[in-house]
Amino acid sequence: MSVPKITPSLRKSVDPVGHVFPFTCGQEFSSDVSKNGTFTSPNYPEPYPEDVYCVYSFMGRGKERVQIQFTDFDLHLPHEPPRDCDSVDAVMVFITINGLKERVDNFCGNKLPAQLMSNGPSMSVEFRSYHSSPEVKGFRAIYKFVTDFGIYAARQDSTSVCGFNFNSEDRSNGTFTSPNFPGLYPRNTECHYFFKGKPKERVHITFNKFDVDGIPPCNSDTASDYVEFSNYRTVDRKIPRHCGVKKPKVIESDGDFFRVTFKSNDKFDGTGFEALYQFKPYIDPATVKRISSNSTASTSSDTTDRTYTFLFTLVSLVMMLMINV
Repeated sequence: MSVPKITPSLRKSVDPVGHVFPFTCGQEFSSDVSKNGTFTSPNYPEPYPEDVYCVYSFMGRGKERVQIQFTDFDLHLPHEPPRDCDSVDAVMVFITINGLKERVDNFCGNKLPAQLMSNGPSMSVEFRSYHSSPEVKGFRAIYKFVTDFGIYAARQDSTSVCGFNFNSEDRSNGTFTSPNFPGLYPRNTECHYFFKGKPKERVHITFNKFDVDGIPPCNSDTASDYVEFSNYRTVDRKIPRHCGVKKPKVIESDGDFFRVTFKSNDKFDGTGFEALYQFKPYIDPATVKRISSNSTASTSSDTTDRTYTFLFTLVSLVMMLMINV
């Protein structure tokens, strides 16, 4: 477990309201050195000191993403947490979008934060303490540099940054999720899920969970993240985009190929989705109707034949009785 070293601040850290932190600590984590590990608040699991500002920097390469999961979280909170955890001990998470440092969220109190993921190869976590208390122990978190975007049950598509292939020859059913599920999905991220069935197979998709930030019709005008469906590699205007918290109805492909695309912008976050997929043989409704019609005609013919046989037998018996009389 990596514990940061506290030193007097040579370059004073100042919060938005002008508070100066006289002590700092910091750590840098590179994927060249280790693909995973842990980091903690100063002195963890003992109480952290007051008036400290710490910066934890994570740097990966290429398509690597930083995934962070907090396993313990206990910060001093003298009252109900204020909006955005202002002016209280807090952990702040930042990413880079279009060259600018953007905040993902602030976390305070003792509620375990959701699992987080960066939108690119870098991320920074900052910790500030105004107070110290013998009753709190700070935080502990696990970090990973990943290339699969936290999507485990599929083969990655080599032609996409975030693409996954589901082939019925490998598996006829399973689950797939948004990146980093069940944590918050990363911002500014686009992932593609390609389904390929055998000839005359169709893929059926059922959503178990759905939380994609946005307002229908889920476009740029409403600054919406979205999930898009298509029977082609290009846009399929027959099927509308989906966003919000209402789960889409069961979706069936028109052919043996189907694409699902998840797209997030740089605004807000959600937990994303979890869905089931199943490849099934295609049954032509027209064929079923013809078979049903033929079966009905056959049944009607059999019934008629049995009726004629019964009447013939009955007439024969009556005639024999009349002759004997």
